[in-house]
Amino acid sequence: MAKIKIVTDSAADLTKEEIEKYNVEVIPLTVTIDDEEFENIDNRLYIEKMRTTDKFSTSQPAVGKFYEIYEKWTKQGYSVISIHISDVISGTVNTAMSVAAEFDNVYVINSKSASSGTAYFVKDCAKCISEGMQVLDIVNYLNNKVNKVITYITIDNLNNLVKGGRIKKTAGLIGSLLNIKILAKSTDKELTPLEKVRGKKKLVQALISNMSADIKNQTIKTISLPHALSFEYVELIKTAIYENFNYKVKDEDIFVTTPIISTHTGEGAVGVLIELA
Repeated sequence: MAKIKIVTDSAADLTKEEIEKYNVEVIPLTVTIDDEEFENIDNRLYIEKMRTTDKFSTSQPAVGKFYEIYEKWTKQGYSVISIHISDVISGTVNTAMSVAAEFDNVYVINSKSASSGTAYFVKDCAKCISEGMQVLDIVNYLNNKVNKVITYITIDNLNNLVKGGRIKKTAGLIGSLLNIKILAKSTDKELTPLEKVRGKKKLVQALISNMSADIKNQTIKTISLPHALSFEYVELIKTAIYENFNYKVKDEDIFVTTPIISTHTGEGAVGVLIELA
């Protein structure tokens, strides 16, 4: 069997058990809050800290970190498949590609997703390795898989979009006063707003409508709901998915997302990550 090592970043939202099970090397992204940097901080604690400040940001791994890890594994005779968060959200995958160009047997996958969406690629990659597939066949399979993962994000409040400079402060204030919610979708080139509605019920309706149009007659393999401390809203979405698609989201596929994601989305956001068969 070929020696293949999986590398990913901490935005993939893999559990410690999954990291060990799939033998994955995780490159940490860092978050900074009130001038203090963290590579590992409790997901819930970080969101609670965000409530008290507008000084927070994320940083991709340094070039040297990628080089160190790629060199470590290739020197041991491994090919490396490096799977990363969408370039729409972070420059991590672009850095990985630039470093990988210096090696003959390092292959970088842009998941075009995040959180559990990126994790879908990692788990499938591990399965392919266990089945004895050759590295180039796995890379081709994963690149084709991009079309089988749909990534929606529901934005509950606009505070982080204002703090991050993505919308103007006045627009954020008006949006909050009018109870505006946003449904967005990660595409090849950008995070595209699909709907702007008032209230969570209308947002769920918009989500289900867009899901129906995207899924059509395809088979759902997995749906996961990473969220930024939005427990009640997750239950609304979970129920709507079951009622409309007869798919029950598993408890283990509902979790508080990594600080890397919640920094961008803000508290109350929910990701709807769909893996099609």
